[in-house]
Amino acid sequence: MGLESYYKDHWVEIEEDRLDRYEQMFQWSPAFERLLAPADIKPSQIVGDLGCGPGFLSCELLRKVAPNGRVHSFDVNKDFIERTHAKAKAEGLGDRLELHHLTSETLPIADASLDRIIAKNVMVYVDDPAHTFKEFRRVLKPGGKAHAIDSDFAMVAIDPVPPSDWRALLDAAAHAFRTPNIGRKLYGLAKAAGFSSVDVQIMATPDTKGRLLNFAKNIAGYAREAGTLDEQSINSILDTAEAALEDGRYFAVNPQFVVTATV
Repeated sequence: MGLESYYKDHWVEIEEDRLDRYEQMFQWSPAFERLLAPADIKPSQIVGDLGCGPGFLSCELLRKVAPNGRVHSFDVNKDFIERTHAKAKAEGLGDRLELHHLTSETLPIADASLDRIIAKNVMVYVDDPAHTFKEFRRVLKPGGKAHAIDSDFAMVAIDPVPPSDWRALLDAAAHAFRTPNIGRKLYGLAKAAGFSSVDVQIMATPDTKGRLLNFAKNIAGYAREAGTLDEQSINSILDTAEAALEDGRYFAVNPQFVVTATV
C-alpha cells in the first residue's frame, strides 16, 4: 500500500483491530442529533449515506425515514457494506436499505433520485471533493439537501498533549487524508457546485471521557506507517493522553464543520 494513495487504500482494506475500533467509534449517540438536525430528515424521504462505515448512521436514517422511506448506503469497503446490511437486518430495517459498493467517484444512482445525501466525516478522504459535491447536486431532487459533516484537523486539540507534539503527529499522518483541512473548505465547495443556498455551522462537543483517544490511536498508526516520526515521540503523545485520562486532566475537542447545501 503506497503512501500516495494511502488515504483511499486504507479504507478499501482495513485490518481487523481497526475494524473493531470503528465499531466503537461510529456507534450512534444522541449527541450526534444536533449534527444531523440541519439536514431535516423526515419520514418517507429517500436518503443517501456516503461512506456508511459499519452502518450505525444508515440504521438511524432508516428509523428517521420510516415507515416508507429508503436509504442508499455507499462505501468503498466490502466489510462495511456487509456490516451495514447485517445491522439493518437485525433491526428489521433491511427491506428499505439499498447497498452500493463504490468502485469510482461517480455515485451509481440516477439523477434527481434522492431527497437528502449525508456525508459524515467522509469528504476528508475523497479524491476530488469538488467533483463529489457536483455528484451530490446531480443525484438530489429539486429542493434536496446535501449535508456534509467533517473535521479540520489543524483545529483538533488534546490536552495536556503539547500542541507542537500533536501537530507533529498530524503532519506525520497526513498521507492518510486527502484534504486534512476539508472542514474550512466545505462551504466554498458547495457554493462552487451551484447549490442555491449553503448554511454552515461549527459544532464542538468536549471530550473528557476518552472518546477521541481511538482517533488519536488511529492517527498514531498512520504516523507509524509513514516512518517520519520516531516511535518514542508517538508513544509519548499517547502515554500523555492516557495518563491524563486516568488522573482526570484529559480534555479533547474536534470541531465539526456542518454544511447544508440546498439544490
